[in-house]
Amino acid sequence: MKAQHIVGLLFTIIILSVGCNGENKSRKNSAPVPVKSASTEKNDGKNEIVDATQSDGATPEQLAKAKEIIASVSKEEVSSINAKKLYKMNCGICHGFKGNMMINGAKDLTISKISLQESVAQVYFGKGLMTPFKGVLKDAEIVAVSTYVETLRK
Repeated sequence: MKAQHIVGLLFTIIILSVGCNGENKSRKNSAPVPVKSASTEKNDGKNEIVDATQSDGATPEQLAKAKEIIASVSKEEVSSINAKKLYKMNCGICHGFKGNMMINGAKDLTISKISLQESVAQVYFGKGLMTPFKGVLKDAEIVAVSTYVETLRK
């Protein structure tokens, strides 16, 4: 159990150092880093910063893999995982414990409208500055954390 905490702490330090530097030199052939435009746009009477390079979401291949991952784990296996603890250890540093901290370009999970399949794809493959958790978390843990994230929505 202590080794798991140490690994989580080391992972957090790595995430912070990557986020603070604004780039991840260890990732080759990575997608361009999304850049927030300096201007704001009116949208339903609210001023919002627009992400000029944001893609529409996961690729069809990523969604297919996410669907495969979801199908490969049982509901019992997912429910036996302490997803809240995993979320706090791996996601809370950028998203915050309530999902709305938005550090290092992290999205506000409390207003997210993406499906479980899209969420699993993003956690598994990463997106923008978000580190891929493939190989860091087990498939069942990725599904459990993605399911937990849905509980953070308003």
